[in-house]
Amino acid sequence: MNFSNYLNIIGLSNLTEPSQTETLNEYVCNWFERTLPSLINEEIEKLYTYLVPKLGVGSSCSIFHELEKMPYDLTRTFGLTKESLRQHWMTLRLWRLNRIIDSLYSTTGVDWIGIYRSVTNTNGERVLVKEAYRGAPSRAEFPLTEEFAKNSNNSTVGLTGKAICFQDIEEYLGPYYKCDSKVQSEFCVPILNSKGAVTGIIDAESFHTQHFTNERLLQIAKVCFDLGKIDPFF
Repeated sequence: MNFSNYLNIIGLSNLTEPSQTETLNEYVCNWFERTLPSLINEEIEKLYTYLVPKLGVGSSCSIFHELEKMPYDLTRTFGLTKESLRQHWMTLRLWRLNRIIDSLYSTTGVDWIGIYRSVTNTNGERVLVKEAYRGAPSRAEFPLTEEFAKNSNNSTVGLTGKAICFQDIEEYLGPYYKCDSKVQSEFCVPILNSKGAVTGIIDAESFHTQHFTNERLLQIAKVCFDLGKIDPFF
């Protein structure tokens, strides 16, 4: 599967792909060639933990933007011990994902962006778990169920494998999980493995309408395409 095939599969065949593929980013290839730098314990812990909002009625984010006292801990989700993190392959992987997100966050000018992977959580439920992000604290897990997908683009894309983009929330009639009232436009894209199965997503949000130009859509989609090819855990 090449990038054009991928765009067709996820429903973005209308995008105009540059004639020179080198004009697209190579963030994934570049960062997956890097080795883990020397990190102090606090930096390693930061890769695995992040703040999350308290959930309100219907598992929505708190309208008062209250945060849970305890951060979300990926080590519990992945079944890891704190003592093993420095030498564990997941630490290098999360470091790479964070650098990729840094690059996308900067070049696309979005106000929020995150990478999620499809996993089974500690309750035995299939969910999309957030592995790296930039922006305000947000929900850590999105259930991969038809019921939750009725109000969530993330879950919908995780189940269908089709990208979703809206440029103006006031005109959008599809499923939407509201966590920040400032969001005006959103682009949610699936990560597909070599067999075409959805193994994760990237979700990007902007506080401006019409933010997702053709170039920005392609930049984000290219990272999803490359992650599906290069990262063996997607």
